[in-house]
Amino acid sequence: MNFATGFNFPPYWLNRPVTVLGADKNFINTDEKFREERGVDLNEFLGNLYQCPVRIRWENESEYWTLPFDPVVSVTGKNNIVRRNVLKINNTDKTRRGSIKESWSQDDYEVNIAGVFMSKDGTFPENDLRKLRRYCEERKVIEVESDLFCIFNITRLAIESFELPFTEGVENQMYTIKAYSDDGFKLLEEEKRG
Repeated sequence: MNFATGFNFPPYWLNRPVTVLGADKNFINTDEKFREERGVDLNEFLGNLYQCPVRIRWENESEYWTLPFDPVVSVTGKNNIVRRNVLKINNTDKTRRGSIKESWSQDDYEVNIAGVFMSKDGTFPENDLRKLRRYCEERKVIEVESDLFCIFNITRLAIESFELPFTEGVENQMYTIKAYSDDGFKLLEEEKRG
């Protein structure tokens, strides 16, 4: 589908609604009491497409880079469940089925960002692409800010893959990024001695 701007939208944008975040700042409030009073369920946000500003930087940088033209963002979450199948004593008992769930843990959030770079002067958007490439190919986490990420307390991302698909027009270039949320962990802690 071509719009007057001269770029193509990926096919999945055509089949799914996209919600624009950021118009109502109360919408992104992360206070649990605020959300309960207004009946906001975090599960409603999982797996849906949202258009909102996204800002990224490395930990040692002082300023964020705002990705242009408010990319479309989705967040997907899941749980890790350890299941154990046990032998049933009485095979005629039809009320017992399935497995025993031993433990649950929350997996990383999967984050997808899709956007477009558009040059104002009709030339190839080389500077933006070079900057994006640096972020995507560096082997370290990036800090992020976005209305949707605030809801899930996502402040850091580890980029797994990125794609620059064919885009009509020399002045346009679409991109997609697949990343995972990253929470800092201390694997070794020093034992306190008294």
